Amino acid sequence: MSRLPPFDLVVWVKMTEDFLELRDELVGLAVAEPDESTDDQGMVGLHWRFETHVEAENVAAALVALRARPEIVLLRLSNLENPSASFTFKGVRHVRN
Repeated sequence: MSRLPPFDLVVWVKMTEDFLELRDELVGLAVAEPDESTDDQGMVGLHWRFETHVEAENVAAALVALRARPEIVLLRLSNLENPSASFTFKGVRHVRN
């Protein structure tokens, strides 16, 4: 049975008319296509997975430059083996009840 790498860098991006340009910019900064992409209710979730914390931190550091963009809703580095060590660089999510 295969397992997911222990580090997941997640970016949620609002689907706007500039989405493709912003996605290309994210991919360029990450220097790789995301491992997974999902879309739901006008939002696209991009996931890059890493075996080491150093790799994940390096890509997160590159993507942090875009966190001021209003289209970026979430930028989070998740540690799947130790969730309390996860870090959110930007999180402006609104939870629906």
